[in-house]
Amino acid sequence: MTAKANKNKQIHWYRVGVDGWLCAAFFSLLFIGIVMVASASVAVAENATSDPFYYLKRHLLFIVMSFMGAWAVLNIPVSWFQRLSRPALIVTMVLLVLIMIPGIGIEVNGARRWLNLGVSRFQVVEAVKLALIMSLAAYVVKHEEAIRASMLGVLRPILLTAVIVGLLLVQPDFGSGVLLMAITIIMVFIAGARYRDLTLIGLISGSAVLVLAWAEPYRVKRLVNFTDPWQDPFNAGFQLVQALIAVGRGELTGVGIGAGIQKLFYLPEAHTDFIFAVYAEEMGFLGVLLMVGLFILLFVRIFKISRQAFINGQIYGGFLCSGIVVWLALQTFLSMGVNLGMLPTKGLTLPFISSGGSAIMMNIIAIALVVRVSYENRKMNFRLTKQEASA
Repeated sequence: MTAKANKNKQIHWYRVGVDGWLCAAFFSLLFIGIVMVASASVAVAENATSDPFYYLKRHLLFIVMSFMGAWAVLNIPVSWFQRLSRPALIVTMVLLVLIMIPGIGIEVNGARRWLNLGVSRFQVVEAVKLALIMSLAAYVVKHEEAIRASMLGVLRPILLTAVIVGLLLVQPDFGSGVLLMAITIIMVFIAGARYRDLTLIGLISGSAVLVLAWAEPYRVKRLVNFTDPWQDPFNAGFQLVQALIAVGRGELTGVGIGAGIQKLFYLPEAHTDFIFAVYAEEMGFLGVLLMVGLFILLFVRIFKISRQAFINGQIYGGFLCSGIVVWLALQTFLSMGVNLGMLPTKGLTLPFISSGGSAIMMNIIAIALVVRVSYENRKMNFRLTKQEASA
């Protein structure tokens, strides 16, 4: 076949279109994140670096870098990611081990979670999340019948995730470990695992989580204090108390962008883990409804793309999108739940909103993967429509 014929067979994105609602929700959340990072980090950045916009500049730089990576992802067929899923997971697991080595890994506040890249730091677990989802999607495509018929088919991915969780607990990163295990269980459920198998594994996993939580005194404090942070408002319950004060001050319409008080050295991690509390203070209940609505719209569109991929026979793309939406939805719920006092404090960022280089990069690349699956869905439908029209 000639190069000219190959060129004629190509169907570019502008001919098949894009998912407008998905893009609208994604870019809206990204814009809100930029505004809130600017607002929440000014005081902290000026105090730490004498540059009030240091964290904003850093956030924008990582977004630009992320879009460069996303552009590369958009030009790679989904089938390639299926082939690359195992090597990607192996590499990220090796990196999890390497960050335990002083000089390679960076320790912050007692946790060794960051890889030293010289010019910047990279939180490896963010790459692990996406690599695990890619690998799980490849596994369930290959072993879907085994997952539906036997306990062994379900246990294999669970045990793999348990190894990763063990590495995360050494850092320690309990929140990310729980998140990864939940993603794995939900993905095998979507693949058709039997209820009795999932019930037994769920009971074992839940018991293990409780044992691990009670094994460390600081985790016990978090579990006890989140139910009533006011019993120790200046120590163990300080973060949650300040977050609840911020949320309460927002009332219906908020105090206005930039006018929040809690971010001024009262609320720790105001531009990262607790940025939702700052947003609630400045935008109020109506602003929170807007953000939640945008997240719901984004998740619904990803689910729809996943469903269309299954209908079109792109099973890997369908499971990949399912895993990504489960990851983003769970992390969004956990992050908001912590800020609202519904869950114990965990070190999880709010997707697309929080400041954080590695997190925002992996979030954007994940959306690029979804857009690539959507493009292949639309390309297939476009061809079918043309064939029907010519017939």
